[in-house]
Amino acid sequence: MGEPAIESFASDEPATDRRRLRTERGKELVVDALLTFFAEGDPQPGVAKIASRAGVSERSVFRYFDDLESLAGAAIERQIARIAPAFRPPAPTGDLEARIGALVEQRLRISEATAVTTQAAERFAPHSPAIAEAFAFRRSVLHDQIAELFTVELTPMAGRVRGEVVDAVSAAASLETIRMLRTTAGHSRTRTAAIIARTLRSLLTT
Repeated sequence: MGEPAIESFASDEPATDRRRLRTERGKELVVDALLTFFAEGDPQPGVAKIASRAGVSERSVFRYFDDLESLAGAAIERQIARIAPAFRPPAPTGDLEARIGALVEQRLRISEATAVTTQAAERFAPHSPAIAEAFAFRRSVLHDQIAELFTVELTPMAGRVRGEVVDAVSAAASLETIRMLRTTAGHSRTRTAAIIARTLRSLLTT
């Protein structure tokens, strides 16, 4: 398989710069190829398929990346950057039902946008501190949104109870819970949203 088609550069450009730009372009093509497989629902396409889709040799894949773990890490970072707007917290306005609805919809959108990428990342997380850290950071960001979104309901609660309720709400609306309801239990999106909303309503009105 040939090398990626790299745009031509001016003849007076230093050779080292041309090589660097070719390398960066090749890496982008490989990462884009892997993300395409993720989007198609294939979390483990293998080096041969990735190289073919990117238009490079298998050997080149390992010139650009030390191993599949580092390639997956780069792809996951790219995907996180792409879907960053989905992680924006819902506005803490409206009544409880409106805020619960906004949170559930946000979590469902994130789950749908990250499903295959997450499946692939979980394969490497036990051996990749960077990927494990990315998972931990994502959980932390989503957890911290709870306290702000439900300040009205949480403020009257005693400190320990408040902490337990925040943790319970975070768990009930987690991406892991959504995946369990959608994939393991086989519930529809609408049914999943209703189950989570009912759980949050119960936790926040006791």
